[in-house]
Amino acid sequence: MTILNIFRKLVKPALLVAGVVVITSCEQLLEKEPFTLTPETYFNNESELETFLTGVYSPIMQEHFYGNNYPLYNAGGDDLTFYQRSSPASSILCANANSSNTYITTFWRILYEGINRANILLENVDKNTSIPQAYRDRVRAEALFLRSFYYFNLVQGWGDVPLRLTSTQSVYGLDAPRVDKQIIYDTIISTIESTIPYLYKSTDIGYTGRVTQSAAKGILARIYLFRAGEHFRDKTAPDPNRQQYFAEAKRWALEVKESALHGLVTPFQRVFLDLAEDKYNSTGVRESIWEAEEAGTRSTVEQAAGRLGNTLGFGSSQDYSSTEGYKNLMGLSNPGYSYKFAYGSLKLYEMYESEGDTARGDWSLTNYEYVFASTGARQVLGKKFYYGKKRPSYVEPAGFTYTEETEVVSNRNKTRCAAKYRREHEVAGPKNKNYTPINFPILRYSDVLLMIAEADNELTPEPSALAYECVDAVRQRAGILPLEGRGLTKNQFRDAIKKERAMELCFEAIRRWDLIRWGDFTTSMQTMQSFVNQDGWNNSMKYAAAYYNVSDAYNYFPIPDSEMSINKLITSNNPGW
Repeated sequence: MTILNIFRKLVKPALLVAGVVVITSCEQLLEKEPFTLTPETYFNNESELETFLTGVYSPIMQEHFYGNNYPLYNAGGDDLTFYQRSSPASSILCANANSSNTYITTFWRILYEGINRANILLENVDKNTSIPQAYRDRVRAEALFLRSFYYFNLVQGWGDVPLRLTSTQSVYGLDAPRVDKQIIYDTIISTIESTIPYLYKSTDIGYTGRVTQSAAKGILARIYLFRAGEHFRDKTAPDPNRQQYFAEAKRWALEVKESALHGLVTPFQRVFLDLAEDKYNSTGVRESIWEAEEAGTRSTVEQAAGRLGNTLGFGSSQDYSSTEGYKNLMGLSNPGYSYKFAYGSLKLYEMYESEGDTARGDWSLTNYEYVFASTGARQVLGKKFYYGKKRPSYVEPAGFTYTEETEVVSNRNKTRCAAKYRREHEVAGPKNKNYTPINFPILRYSDVLLMIAEADNELTPEPSALAYECVDAVRQRAGILPLEGRGLTKNQFRDAIKKERAMELCFEAIRRWDLIRWGDFTTSMQTMQSFVNQDGWNNSMKYAAAYYNVSDAYNYFPIPDSEMSINKLITSNNPGW
């Protein structure tokens, strides 16, 4: 991992530099050790610019963001997912959050830390004009994009937020009012557009941990689609520019498609195997456009591992990380421990079943459980597949047994572990009980295609050939029947896209935001009670009904108490909090 090699070598100095000059509150300043390193003595050469840029990227891979907390506890609160514990964790995921919630508070904090680091770099990138202009322009573009990306996450979560476009220089004057989110949208959109000519092309680098032109365009499309649905959560009239937002979303996503740099990997699971196996688009087809990179197992000084697969994802109920004779094994012999906090809902299961979608259904929801010896180290003996899920093409190494659960038992247990991120396929060892090197997919080409189809459908009286082409490419990769030829109306096609995005992008921190921008969030969550009541929802997991009991307040995150206590210009919280 190229950028992770940078992280391995530079993350400590990058964070040290950032820690010296990053001040996000009085309280945080008081926690900093005094250092003599300042901007006046830094940013003198390419290496120092690259080091600090690594620090600007750093929040993305942290445990508070894509490394664990965000896709699980914050963005994981949707109709496809539930927390697989009867004792809820205080979070959006369990519908029991509040303004002092740890996951929300730390997410706010690290987003503003990333913004402040970007601002520091932007203020110093031209300090040494002997550094080649093209190099400085590329560093500047990445920093500008990342600052805008962090602001988009703030707007998605909180709506109006303070807009800080210069670095914090003092413990005084930190109060800042919330700025209208439409002003922030205008700011980040124009900023990202200005960066595109200076960013890497996807062909310039062999890994996906850095922002490229394709990533910037795809994220622009995502921003425009979310902006087009803002009126739903505010219960106001549609924005007069709504159709223009769809047109811009289509334009930017279509540019990614027409670049011919990207495609869909076959089989579907290969995307997620690459994330676990420390590979980047290993087939040569660039489906993964941007990833949050994780590395190692935190067993050394390297602290770049996340928890994908351990909390959100699939692994073993037995921990071999300290067991002699097993801890150094890999693959099926040591699948890696998982708490399995995230389970897929019966609604998602039935989506796959209704389409005959075995390619995505068998991978996104676990299709088996590990079988263990009853004594000793309880080593893995093999796998027991749920009824009908042991496919004829399934091949595993010799020495393990593969059985199948009965139909009656399987039908009583259709709520199964979210399994896109499978620890069995990690290649870094020995495996840690809790920390994993599995990357998180921030943007995939399949998402780009579905955004084109959705935006185009909103711009035409009936589904166009382009819209059908894009969605059916995703369906063809899944091995299911195309939509074209069914004579769908505009509304029917919209509903089909909603279902397609669920089946394709579940557990990728996207569904919650899709529901909000469609105006479907509260209703979709509250009607999940009907699914929980069905026989196929495991009887021991009926507690999940409480985790869907959300109010309209959950269209936003609450402003953290820690921010309101020090920022006196924020005088009220979001509605309902």
